[in-house]
Amino acid sequence: MCEACATYNIKEQPACDACGHAEEAKSRSLGLGAVALVGVGYLATLAAGVHLFQTRQLVGFLAAMVAIALSRILPIFIKPTAVEHHVRG
Repeated sequence: MCEACATYNIKEQPACDACGHAEEAKSRSLGLGAVALVGVGYLATLAAGVHLFQTRQLVGFLAAMVAIALSRILPIFIKPTAVEHHVRG
């Protein structure tokens, strides 16, 4: 690949424009998917807590703790690729 074609860096490797756009879109969708999973986890915990404990203050606290834990754990398993764009000029 020539220097002019290498407009992106993916995992410290040069990549063309098409591959860079594809990897960038994949990384964004993985990030949005992780945010969606945290939201679903929060709502599922909230629904289960209301069903089990009725509406008590503990339910909101428990759901918030699950959401925080999910937001910390998911990046371990879902790793978006770092994509750098080089502007030639």
